[in-house]
Amino acid sequence: MTDYRDIYASKAERYDALVSREDAAGLLRARLLELARGDVVETGAGTGRLTRMVAPVARSVRAFDAAEAMIAVASATSPQLEFGVATHDALPVPAACADLALEGWAFGHALAWNPAGWREDVRRWVGELERVTRPGGRLVLIETQGTGVDTPFEGGHSLEPFHEFVTRELGFVHECVRTDYAFESVDEAVALIGFFFGERLVTRVRERGSVIVPECTGVYSRRRD
Repeated sequence: MTDYRDIYASKAERYDALVSREDAAGLLRARLLELARGDVVETGAGTGRLTRMVAPVARSVRAFDAAEAMIAVASATSPQLEFGVATHDALPVPAACADLALEGWAFGHALAWNPAGWREDVRRWVGELERVTRPGGRLVLIETQGTGVDTPFEGGHSLEPFHEFVTRELGFVHECVRTDYAFESVDEAVALIGFFFGERLVTRVRERGSVIVPECTGVYSRRRD
C-alpha cells in the first residue's frame, strides 16, 4: 500500500507536481468560486491547491496542514497567503471566524489510518469545522470518488463508507465533479501517477495511452446552523 504519510512528509514537491495536473477543465475551481465568500479557513491544505482556487474571491484565507513539508511548498508557491501547521481537530483560529470551512482529500484518510475509529475521527474533525464557522456559513468536504474511472465509485472504492456516513449521518449534501488530470505526455502521467496511486493505475494509464486520466471528486456541503 502507498504510504501517504511518507509522501506528505518527504515528497511534497512531487505531490504538488501531480496535483497541479488535476482539474484540467477547471470544473472544481468553478464550483469553489461559487461557494467561497468572505473569510475562509482550510484544513488538510496540502500544498495549497484549493487555497489558491478560493483566494481570488475570499476576503481572507487561513490554511493549515499537519505536514510541515506540505506547508513549506504551499508557502513558497503562494507567499501572499497565510499557511500554518495544525491538525484537523485543533485549528489555531477563533470560534465563528469563517464563512467557509474547507477540507480537501484529507478526512478520507481516516478509513485507512484508523479503521476501528474513523467515524469518530471524522465526526470530531467536522465538529472543529463547525466551531470555526459562523452561523449561516458553509462547511465543504472534498474527497475522491475514484481515479482512472469515468463514474463515481466505479468498480468499488474504499471511500464509499465515508460517502454514506457524511451524507446520511452528518447531513452533507453531495455532488460529483469531474476533476480529470491532464499530463504533458503518457510518460509524465506514468511517472506522477505511479508514485501516488500505484502500479495498477499505471498499467491502466499505459493501456489507455492517453494523457488524460479521469477523476471523480465528491463535493460535500452543509450550512452551519
